[in-house]
Amino acid sequence: MFRPLGKQRGRVLAVADIGSGSAGVAIVAIVGDGPARILEAERVALPFEERSPEATVAGVVAQLEDAAQKTLSRYAARKDKPSPHVSGAYAVIRPPWSHSKTIQAVSEFPQETRIEGQMISVLAEEALKGDTGLDSASVFETSVVRVQLNGYPTARPKGKRAHHIEVSLLVSDCNPSIRAGVVETLQKVFACPPPTLRSGTRALLSVLRESTLLPKECLVVNMTSQGTSMIAVRKGVVVETARVPEGSRSILKRVAGEKMPEETLTLMRLLALDQCETDACDAIKTALVGAEPELVKVFGETMGKMSAARRLPNPLILSAHDDIAPWLGRFLSRIDFAQFTMTTRPFSARALTRHDLEGLVTSDETQKADTGLFVAGALVALEAGSNTSRA
Repeated sequence: MFRPLGKQRGRVLAVADIGSGSAGVAIVAIVGDGPARILEAERVALPFEERSPEATVAGVVAQLEDAAQKTLSRYAARKDKPSPHVSGAYAVIRPPWSHSKTIQAVSEFPQETRIEGQMISVLAEEALKGDTGLDSASVFETSVVRVQLNGYPTARPKGKRAHHIEVSLLVSDCNPSIRAGVVETLQKVFACPPPTLRSGTRALLSVLRESTLLPKECLVVNMTSQGTSMIAVRKGVVVETARVPEGSRSILKRVAGEKMPEETLTLMRLLALDQCETDACDAIKTALVGAEPELVKVFGETMGKMSAARRLPNPLILSAHDDIAPWLGRFLSRIDFAQFTMTTRPFSARALTRHDLEGLVTSDETQKADTGLFVAGALVALEAGSNTSRA
């Protein structure tokens, strides 16, 4: 269930969602006792073409500025705006620009001891001193995601007594160029303090944790334009992450043939809606069938590595472009991947949609808020609405 939001109301914030080949911006109002509301939204994507990593970074930052300017202009023109100014900003930076993993630290006491907040902080610092596998100079986010006392998870460890404590910490790093570009752009466009930055992993898991969608054991699959991240969640904690070098753009290139990728994406949407019976649609169906064996190999190699020590949970939560999500959900539910699951049965895939998050954030149907911006908006509702500190 969604928990009630905090009391810090009447704020209007900008929130950006930075993908691998696009940038979206929404202006979110936190008002009243209900969910936050997306007032304006815009996403701008890079054209489908080959470019260097440096050019991609520059292009994404330019698209962010374009989306931010368009969104702010429309908001400024509204007669019903709840505030004349946007008071702050958030930015969710998704893979491949950010990477996340969970690290743990454990402490034993000779006897049952009262747990104080300082103990958890010290353990978190010890965990950070260990080998995170991330670029320590680029780490921009740390957060305690789980505390276990005597082997049992607890949401409120302070004041309880235990002889064994384990702290799990989510750590994320970020591409320095993207980070600098995002901060500079949002400050410039909205004339606000430096934005709060969150990794795509933290945003997605934080929002799903507040809904009934995220089982304690599941595989979260997040596909962006340039790649796909896989997150194994066990007992509510991220225990392993991996990246597949296949994203929506590379898949579209595989099946587009002589068609433009944008046209192919449209046809895939119509196929998902069962509204496409032309020769072009038949050609896309054939191309998808032809591409699947190689895609099974690529995804299967990554799943095989993730399941080497322990098989993956069967529930699968999918976050992807709205037009490609139906096909991707069916693809990941193939029998081919059953060998990697705990039950040796196919994954049970569920695609995340904007309607799943309406307990936290809503939007007029006329707005251009996609699932990525809904996740970002829901995170703002949770953190800014409850006056969460900027960890």
